[in-house]
Amino acid sequence: MNKNMSRVPKYISGFMTAMAGVFFVLFPETVSGVLGILWGIVLIVAGVAGAVDYALCIKSFKEENYGNAAGAEIVLVYSIIITILGIIFMIKPQLVMQLLSFVIGVYFIIDGVVKLRHDTLVPNPKDILWIIMIALSVALIVAGIALLINPFRGTITVIRFSGIAFVISGIESIAEESFKKK
Repeated sequence: MNKNMSRVPKYISGFMTAMAGVFFVLFPETVSGVLGILWGIVLIVAGVAGAVDYALCIKSFKEENYGNAAGAEIVLVYSIIITILGIIFMIKPQLVMQLLSFVIGVYFIIDGVVKLRHDTLVPNPKDILWIIMIALSVALIVAGIALLINPFRGTITVIRFSGIAFVISGIESIAEESFKKK
């Protein structure tokens, strides 16, 4: 495969991450409500589908002499739990953003540490691009820590901050791919 073609997905990924960040910054109210409702719908559909699947399969399991279909009840319990969680997210969509800010914070810390480690394996303090890559990696780690600590009051601020962190991550990914030796 052509080396330049293998880099295209990384450029697209970086661009999409940055664009998502811009959307988070410009439209935080929309992001907050829509994400909560969408997650609620996804969980409800998955929960109901799991429960229906359980109902359809349990009889055939028992008929095929799988005993009591050991463990199949776990699928039903799981389905009920995620359906309830979906209903909660539909009623309180801001809860999704609180959980999302935690997940995004952890992701940015891991991403920043991995990129920082990668950038420090081949130190070149005289190269300005190396310094920029280190700074962007540190910025990702700081953004992740800030999201975990969550000193901000209100989901809107967390969403905007997440958007800024997404933009930084996207730019860093594009820059890393652009300056990589061919």
